[in-house]
Amino acid sequence: MAPHPNKRQNSLPSSFISIQDLLNHKRGVGNLVNVIGIIRDFKPPISTRGSDSKCEISLYDRYTEDGSLDSLTLNVFRPANEMPNPGLGDVIVLFQAKLQSHSDTLSLVTHWTTDIYLYSSSQIPHPPEGALKALRPQPRKTTHNPGQPIHEYVSVLYHSIDKSCIPSEAEFQDIKAKSITVNEKFKELKDIRVDTFVDVIVQLVRQPYDTGDRITLWISDYTENDSFFHFAWKGPVLADRPADPYGYESVMPYGASSGGEWKGPFGKRSMQVTCFDPHTTFIREQGLSFGSWVMLRNLQIKYGRNGANLEGFLREDRGSSGLKINITQMDITDTESLDPRLKEAVRRKRDYQELKKDQMQQIFNASMAGKKRKSDLAEMETTPSDKPRRNRKKTKKKSMGHDESVTSSAVVSTVSSLTGSVKCEYENKPISTFEEILNPIYLKTKVNGQQVELQLPFVNLNYRADVRVVNFMPPDLRDFAKPKKISEYGMLSDHEESDANSDEDRESIADRAAVRQWEWRFFLELEDANAPKDHREKKKTLWVAVNNSSAQCLLDLDASDLHEDQENLDTLRHRLFFLWGELEDKKSIGEENKRHADQVALANRDSNRPPLHSSDDESIAPQKQDIELRSSQISNTPFSCCIRQYGVKVLEQDPAKADAGEGKRWQRMFGLFGTRITST
Repeated sequence: MAPHPNKRQNSLPSSFISIQDLLNHKRGVGNLVNVIGIIRDFKPPISTRGSDSKCEISLYDRYTEDGSLDSLTLNVFRPANEMPNPGLGDVIVLFQAKLQSHSDTLSLVTHWTTDIYLYSSSQIPHPPEGALKALRPQPRKTTHNPGQPIHEYVSVLYHSIDKSCIPSEAEFQDIKAKSITVNEKFKELKDIRVDTFVDVIVQLVRQPYDTGDRITLWISDYTENDSFFHFAWKGPVLADRPADPYGYESVMPYGASSGGEWKGPFGKRSMQVTCFDPHTTFIREQGLSFGSWVMLRNLQIKYGRNGANLEGFLREDRGSSGLKINITQMDITDTESLDPRLKEAVRRKRDYQELKKDQMQQIFNASMAGKKRKSDLAEMETTPSDKPRRNRKKTKKKSMGHDESVTSSAVVSTVSSLTGSVKCEYENKPISTFEEILNPIYLKTKVNGQQVELQLPFVNLNYRADVRVVNFMPPDLRDFAKPKKISEYGMLSDHEESDANSDEDRESIADRAAVRQWEWRFFLELEDANAPKDHREKKKTLWVAVNNSSAQCLLDLDASDLHEDQENLDTLRHRLFFLWGELEDKKSIGEENKRHADQVALANRDSNRPPLHSSDDESIAPQKQDIELRSSQISNTPFSCCIRQYGVKVLEQDPAKADAGEGKRWQRMFGLFGTRITST
């Protein structure tokens, strides 16, 4: 097909990546990507025995030069009523899908931030008309909206690509029938019964107990079974408390008391499993331990030695090809091929942990209330001369608590660049000035019958602006990439992954499995390149956050440990030079001058010497250096970029300002998106 006169329509939007580039490993596994493709295969949703269903969509965007097809599978995990229902040949637009790898095969999987847009193939017009009228209604709320450049590209892609690989309707119906299968042997622990053989997906909730000829496991999938032993939480262990005052432990399952104190899960959520060869050898060789997730197949269910509780037995199992190993270790980090039944078990674990936390807090509160009552009774028995001293201590303590506050500081950054080196996705959107962007938005409404205007804390709006970069944070480029720990709950679509320095990282390793990844997170201070109406006024600036996906679009580079990865650091520095010129060098000189000035000031203080003036030759005052740094950037050529406004919740002690819930308020933020450095 001959190129269309409008070259922008033929170009993949800047924040998207082609399937071929993904297959060529131009994005690292675990990153979120935006993709546009044509649907060539669809496996309808199947139940996962939980709130989510799973479907598979195969998509492609071109043939290679040797005639082979670049295609990629998208695994969608969502509630049944939010599932996409595409037709073969439809165009799909994906925002924030996660790239995964399993057995060296790349694929995509939905993330909690993923948005899916479908364009009906029968309604896609020929270019140059955009495909907006072919866009299907959304079954769920979305946060990313395709704009005119994407609508236009959909039309170009659909009418220029070879669609001979798309199956016929008859072939599609056959694929659909074969994809709907259910394994009746699989059971959750709550459904198992005596004298049956079942398959289960469970977590080891205690370190395996090895006696040489057999290994005892304690397993849970966080469902409850009335025929399991009831593990009750006994509260804090007290030194003077008898170990088993009523002989309850005498009816515990055999081996339950081995391995130290039971740490959960509590209630009737755990079952003992006895493993024999060859499974014992597999457990030792694979290093299965407390916290491992496993699938156990052909598990025999019987009553144990105490005759009261169900137990499992994993014995020698001979098949046509010899001894079978009926234990499979499950990888919770490989979400591309994640078994949906494992996902539901992890979801139940998370719900159990939250319930346990709430209940323990209630017990703690009740305990503290009891101690307070005892303290009040003791205080009533004290002499009058003792009370003033006690009251003074309590007042001082209360005053100290009232003065404590939690503050948050925003980090910042600086940038400048050349027009030809930076491209903005929404080139047709009108230019906004910073004055327009920063102006508050008011909502007209009625309160007690009176017309009033309420200032909104933020609005979800996108802008295009002409800017220069004047600062950046963190000051060290090596800190532009941050470590990120992903918990086992990260596979859940409704779980927001935490930063590496969050409270979650202080949890016990026994409570979660974690792997470290890297993500971009830095800030740029932008100056409005448009001159103010009054030239005596100082140009306005604002800080924009650059998150991982925005930085990938901007830099065309995946995050890594830049303190160790010198090659990536050099590439980052080279590409940012096209964005901000010599800003990094000037900022480094400024930082060094400030450190030198601080050292001189400290020496002056120690020697009682008068402070140096900014005109002295011995150093440059930090304020003067900062002014020189900013004035030097005014000559930089401006570029257009996309900026979004959004809100985040922050701590707020003043109830009158807590407009985002108890103890929280909304803070307006700005972020960079849809902007790419084209010179590399």
